[in-house]
Amino acid sequence: MKGNRLWGERFHRLPNREIMEFLSGRDIKGIPPADERLIPYDLWGSQAHVIMLTHQGILSKSEGKKILKGFLDLEHLYLKGKFRVNPSYEDIHSQVEAFLTEKLGIEYGGKIHTGRSRNDQVILDMRLYLRDQVLEEAEGIIELIESLLERAWEFRDTLMPGYTHHQHAMVTTFGHLLLSFGEALLRDAHRLIHWYDLFNKNPLGSGAGYGTSFPLDRNLTSRLLGFDGPTENVTDPITQRWEPEAELAYAMTITTNHLSSMAQTLILLSTREFNLVQLDDRHCTGSSIMPQKRNPCSLEVVKAKASYSQGLLVSLLSMGKALFIGYNRDTQWTKYWIMDLMEEVKPILSVMKEVIQLLRLNPQRMEELARGDFIGATPLMEWIVRTFHIPLRKAKKVVEKAVRYSEKEGKEEVSYQGLKKALSELRLDLPISEREIKEIQSPERVLSQPSPIGSPSLKRIEENYTSLQERGKRVRKWLIEKKRKLQKAKEIFEEKRKQIVF
Repeated sequence: MKGNRLWGERFHRLPNREIMEFLSGRDIKGIPPADERLIPYDLWGSQAHVIMLTHQGILSKSEGKKILKGFLDLEHLYLKGKFRVNPSYEDIHSQVEAFLTEKLGIEYGGKIHTGRSRNDQVILDMRLYLRDQVLEEAEGIIELIESLLERAWEFRDTLMPGYTHHQHAMVTTFGHLLLSFGEALLRDAHRLIHWYDLFNKNPLGSGAGYGTSFPLDRNLTSRLLGFDGPTENVTDPITQRWEPEAELAYAMTITTNHLSSMAQTLILLSTREFNLVQLDDRHCTGSSIMPQKRNPCSLEVVKAKASYSQGLLVSLLSMGKALFIGYNRDTQWTKYWIMDLMEEVKPILSVMKEVIQLLRLNPQRMEELARGDFIGATPLMEWIVRTFHIPLRKAKKVVEKAVRYSEKEGKEEVSYQGLKKALSELRLDLPISEREIKEIQSPERVLSQPSPIGSPSLKRIEENYTSLQERGKRVRKWLIEKKRKLQKAKEIFEEKRKQIVF
């Protein structure tokens, strides 16, 4: 691939194919039709429906057997890549039914839709698709958190300046910064867990929104498809077709915002002006004209995808604001928006995981900046308050003036002379030595002092690390349990299908 680029000779190693596709977006590669993604879900859901119809006696066992054998043939064709979306059909649902009708005849193929509307069929397919997306994204988040934890422990005592307004604020460590991103991402994982709790319900049996007169067993199809149970009102899932999509879009948009913030932070810290971190070559690109360029393009694409996600979220939210009860054709577009959103954001987690794993630090530069620009002024002010029991507002005025006087001396920390002038101007007589002033502003002293939970002191960083690790393990356990339940559902499905077919 090297020869296909207009840059790269200044790089030690080049981005791999996956990263190049991530950077190229849709410039050179399109996306498949929406229903292409729904084929495996439509096959699973339709067969579960046929199994249930057979179990209920709505279809005879011989009818169920013949129809399910037809589905098995269709599955084999799909797995071999010989069954794909055909644009001559309206959608994948009609294409599947047409295939079976042509193969088995109308007497059989014409019965698979018994007790079912295309409305609950589509919504079922989408619930199954969205559920898989949720589990995949939750796992990606946990893997990224685990990488952040690993590097956070490595750099738990690596001094760096904390920033507010892009200016030096107070001293922190790079490990503490990484843990802060981990906390945000763990909340993202919990949003996905919340989605699962809300929407892992079976809409099959809703029909067009008002049920059916056939005696359907919705609990059975729920077991066959791994749902927690059926939706308890058949009109709700049809009318609110946009809601599971919007809820997932919201969760993923918050996640991409967090990742975009992480990306912007790393972009700035990697500039020549900051020179605190360096991205690996495989996450950078060059210029078609400037030989020296080493651009943080992977991180810039993360930011772009966050913006894209927000736009699609607004579209999904807008869809739900004025729907009349029952099915409305406009909700069909929710399928496109959520699939486009997931297609865009899906690679971000693995890319950011690799960025973190391969990130290199410049600890000397970090420490240099952690000792300048009056970063110890706030700890000095707080020490004065504690030691001499004077109001914080008065101590703040002292240190503010001391900073101004020290700046005039060309200093980057509060000097003895600067503080003395400030105290004199405010008519305060505080016995503070030159040694104390210097020691109190020291980053090492600041991070070794007793501090509240969550602070960047070394003790609190270790507590945060342990806590985040344990909470991440609980999400990992939740994931394992849900996947095990889905596997069990598929085993039940296979067993029930075998009982009818064989």
